[in-house]
Amino acid sequence: MGQGQWREMGVEKMVQRRAKIVATIGPSCEDVNILEKMIRTGVDVARINMAHGQREDHKKRIELIREAALRAKKEVAILMDLQGPKIRVASLENPLSLSKGEKWFLGPVSRQKEGGDRFIPTDYERLVEDCRVGTRILFDDGLLETRVLGKKDGLLQVVVVVGGVLKSRKGINLPGCHISASHFTEADREDLLFGIEHGVDYVALSFIRERDDISNIKFLLRQMKKDVPIIAKIERSQAIENIDSILEVADVVMIARGDMGVELGNHLVPSVQKMIINKCNTSHIPVITATQMLESMTGNPTPTRAEASDVANAIWDGTDAVMLSGETAMGKYPLEVIGMMDKIVVEAEKIPKERPFLRDMDLSNSHSSLMVAASVIAEKIRAKKILSITEQGRSSLSVSLFRPLVSILGVTHSLETARRMALFWGVSPFYLPDYDKDNSDFRRDVIRKVVEIDNLNEGDMVVITRGDGGFFSRDSSNSVRIHRIGEDRD
Repeated sequence: MGQGQWREMGVEKMVQRRAKIVATIGPSCEDVNILEKMIRTGVDVARINMAHGQREDHKKRIELIREAALRAKKEVAILMDLQGPKIRVASLENPLSLSKGEKWFLGPVSRQKEGGDRFIPTDYERLVEDCRVGTRILFDDGLLETRVLGKKDGLLQVVVVVGGVLKSRKGINLPGCHISASHFTEADREDLLFGIEHGVDYVALSFIRERDDISNIKFLLRQMKKDVPIIAKIERSQAIENIDSILEVADVVMIARGDMGVELGNHLVPSVQKMIINKCNTSHIPVITATQMLESMTGNPTPTRAEASDVANAIWDGTDAVMLSGETAMGKYPLEVIGMMDKIVVEAEKIPKERPFLRDMDLSNSHSSLMVAASVIAEKIRAKKILSITEQGRSSLSVSLFRPLVSILGVTHSLETARRMALFWGVSPFYLPDYDKDNSDFRRDVIRKVVEIDNLNEGDMVVITRGDGGFFSRDSSNSVRIHRIGEDRD
């Protein structure tokens, strides 16, 4: 991980990068040696995009990620991103050339005959019913634009507003239309089962509109006796309108700026991004900022200055993680782009976002208030580390929410929890395998192991928090302690 300088009360400290890096895995990095180097350079979360490739391909990628993480001796989370009801142009024999002012018909593949020579086929059967006269229909991430003139013979008649070449399987966006298709398709259900079978750590839901879209999937998971955190991708205008209720049920939020920009207009994305990050910070929910962060590095070894500023501003807004998509999945420089993202984040974190005053924070929850207290104490005594001992990861997340300057070690005996904590801001997972829960010397052993790997010296101070789970209930669950390295007892 990259290193950066932080200054607090005139004291200079060396700290690790706090915000996490999510990288999409694809053809450019489907080699275990490249993946290992990417993880060592800074990847914390590996994203599997179910919109591209076959399940057998994804199975191989999951196996490669796990092997590379083992080689790199670093816990990495795997995020499976479900495709959702992405509306696309159907397969074309040849690309279509659309010129401004031309009139075309648009509809399901089954109505090809009625469409004639100027027909744009789609794989979405209910497109005609969902669209109204006068609405815009956008193709290929908004590069091409048409407007609905009317309906005829079960087809939409559209006029080309912005022309261009339209290729097979390009996306279709319908801003202002109510999409009747379920956000969770049968293919998504099969992909979800596949992901659970292969141990993914997070599942992202695409094109959600309201809180029930998330609640229904959580109910499904409970029926299967599975507990996988759900990432709500915010990309539709309806989701933005319902953001407050969505935050009540989401485990993590992803700001998916690609389709959001097409739906809203790119000029609105920065303010919406800032609003969502602020709400997530206030609601204590991790948030990922995604899409085209270092897009030019798909084909170039360095980013533009605007892209570097974009990443830095996301950090200053308060994002927990930044995500790379095509840059690592399809780009020429997957390793270089990770290194560049790391450098930009480290530089941005030299000027941390101003934290809220304690008097403005909701500390009514005793658990959260203890975790905030641990953060404050660690800074006041100039501790070297916060050791957050946790079973399910919630305690480590709570500690990180105050954005302490002292780095956090998330200590757990659960490999599943260790991997999930890889997404948490400022938390380095520390996995203790096969640890005996009846061992009364647990705290002492943890400190000994941390000293071995982290070069702590005798006399250094650490703050130890114990939080969730029955594993720690026998020894001061939900507590905060100060420990000086070298002392046999507190």
